[in-house]
Amino acid sequence: MHKIWMGFDIKTSPAPMLQPQKIEYWKPHQFKDTQPESPFHYKADALVGLSLIQLNQHLQNPFTSPQMNFSFAADSWKTLEPHHELYARSQPRISALRKHTKECPQPLVTSFERKWTEILDACQHSWGMDLQHLGYMLDAVDYLEESLKWPLLYNYSIQFSRPVLTQMHHLHSLLFNLRALMAMDYNAYVQDPTFESVKVDSISDYLAKCEYVANDALLYWKLKRTSSEMPAKTYEKLSQYFQEYSHNAVCLIESLPKSFLSGLPQDQMDDTLYLTQMDWLLGTDAGLLFRVREEIYGLMEGYHQIFWPELDGKTPMQSHQLSVNCLLTEKDAFPTVDAA
Repeated sequence: MHKIWMGFDIKTSPAPMLQPQKIEYWKPHQFKDTQPESPFHYKADALVGLSLIQLNQHLQNPFTSPQMNFSFAADSWKTLEPHHELYARSQPRISALRKHTKECPQPLVTSFERKWTEILDACQHSWGMDLQHLGYMLDAVDYLEESLKWPLLYNYSIQFSRPVLTQMHHLHSLLFNLRALMAMDYNAYVQDPTFESVKVDSISDYLAKCEYVANDALLYWKLKRTSSEMPAKTYEKLSQYFQEYSHNAVCLIESLPKSFLSGLPQDQMDDTLYLTQMDWLLGTDAGLLFRVREEIYGLMEGYHQIFWPELDGKTPMQSHQLSVNCLLTEKDAFPTVDAA
């Protein structure tokens, strides 16, 4: 039976919710005299380890731990990571939209990929990963947006090369599940779990109130279609209000091809605009990079600033180290139908 034993320490700094600084993979002698545990129910601990192994070539050595199987680690990650599956499922719809959108200039993509690779490589060490060095990625993404003269939000045109896209999937998986581990640690200390616990959400953590955005986008689209029926100054004023108070809705409509919007049945537009946001977030290269950037913002500025503002102002938790020691087996990664 294939299996992989992962052991690593998450170094943190004080904050209302602990802020990860480094992930240090165990040295071979640290596995001695210890017994691994089974992964958590949703495999957040295992996915952090599996993603780390995919990103860090130093850890792919078969002698890194008592039981290291790189090919099994790669296959397990693909099976266990739900975001990767959601990305794959949405590709037919994304491809259909891309046929009607202007392609992103390749030199800009190539330049960004070069910077991405340099920064990610600099984060990797023989001992593990320096998470704080990922902060340099924020400047690289900002420069990409400025060069495109269009935000990542609802951008369907960006397409990265397969190696870089794969790295983005692994990095998002690592950061998302690392934040989940921090949330679990925080929830272990709250007095009233019903009211004080925090949660991790794959959609609302990145795009809030998508249903309201869809409704506003529908109104903005109707405004654009009737612009010829009103004075120019009135239209400009109303458009300005949409820009100020419902920026995401404007960005959504302006990002979608007119042929796509015109072909939608009126009674299905609000639902379609909602689902289109889901497809962008979970199924496009820009949406993936957007999620990675949000997670890095959380690392740099504090999870309480980006994901859980209700924690802002609370007494910082005392810094402590989180250790993961889990054994992932074939049964964990590929449960049979009967076992499920």
